[in-house]
Amino acid sequence: VDLNTDGRWWEQEVRRLKRDHDHILETHANEPGIEDLRRVLEARFQQIDSLHQGSLSGVPERDQIKARAAVLKIILQRAEKAVENTARLVHERGLRTQTAALSDHWDHAQVLLVMACLLAVVFAWLVGTNRKLLSESRGHGTLLADAKQKLEQTNRELRETMLSKEEKEVMIKEIHHRVKNNLQIVKSLVRFQMDQVEDPNVRELFNECITRVGAMALVHEQTYLSKDLANIDVRTYLDQLVRDLTHVYSIDTRLQLDVDIRTHTLGVDTLVPLGLLINEVISNALKYAFRGRDEGRISVFLDGNEEGGLHLRIGDNGVGLPGRDKWDRPNSLGMELIHTLAGQLDGSIELLPGNGTVYELVSDPGRHRRVA
Repeated sequence: VDLNTDGRWWEQEVRRLKRDHDHILETHANEPGIEDLRRVLEARFQQIDSLHQGSLSGVPERDQIKARAAVLKIILQRAEKAVENTARLVHERGLRTQTAALSDHWDHAQVLLVMACLLAVVFAWLVGTNRKLLSESRGHGTLLADAKQKLEQTNRELRETMLSKEEKEVMIKEIHHRVKNNLQIVKSLVRFQMDQVEDPNVRELFNECITRVGAMALVHEQTYLSKDLANIDVRTYLDQLVRDLTHVYSIDTRLQLDVDIRTHTLGVDTLVPLGLLINEVISNALKYAFRGRDEGRISVFLDGNEEGGLHLRIGDNGVGLPGRDKWDRPNSLGMELIHTLAGQLDGSIELLPGNGTVYELVSDPGRHRRVA
């Protein structure tokens, strides 16, 4: 260093170093290790300022000035080298930091990429599932539409069937009404014919015919009046039948009627033969059972069973049936009708022992089916 150089040269060098110092600190302000560099440079600048101030204060000896100048130069060189080393260190640390940051970013990017792939797979699966569900939904919609159409068609057919059933019931009731009227006409004709006959035996035959026709006409009348063609009120029918018979066979005997009906309704196919059978038994009782007696009793018991059969017990406490041992071999139309009608009811009829005449009928609709 030229010792004759003006002190301003030192000041320029120091200012240059400070500018470099400030530039490095400003450029690498966010880099790791910058604080260490800051402390080293500040220490070097303090040494330079101290030496510089010492060189400017007074006029020391020439050798002392040279020694200090040499020391100052060495300090400046070391300061520059320290600045370069520190800058390089800061740069290397910055590179490592950036590399680590880039590595972290790459790891995050890989994680995000894997997640994106998984989301893409899930999305593709959802799209496929959605399409499948839509396809199945369309198929189900088609099935529901077909089922709805069939149901509507079934409902229309059912309504038509119900209307047809109602119309049929009206027609059947009208037929029963007309049959009843025709039978009433037959009764009137028979009664008119009976009035032309004087023979009591013939008149009795006509009278029996009238009661039988009346019993059948009464069934058709009750069928016409019933709300349900398959279920006719039995009690109403039997009460009316007994009243008609007592009116036809007017006798002087005081009658007691014991009627116990435990089955409430029957169909017309059962009630017609049952009514004719009861008509025959009660007619015979009114004609023969109470001759010469002031009072008598006619009893009717009717019950049903779970199999659809009937239990009928009907009779009187009159004089009894002559020739009881031969009653199952009928020799009259009335007794033959009783056996025939019992067969139509799928049952067997028995004459019970004791006073009077009491029949018991037990019908079993399944008897013929079991035999077959």
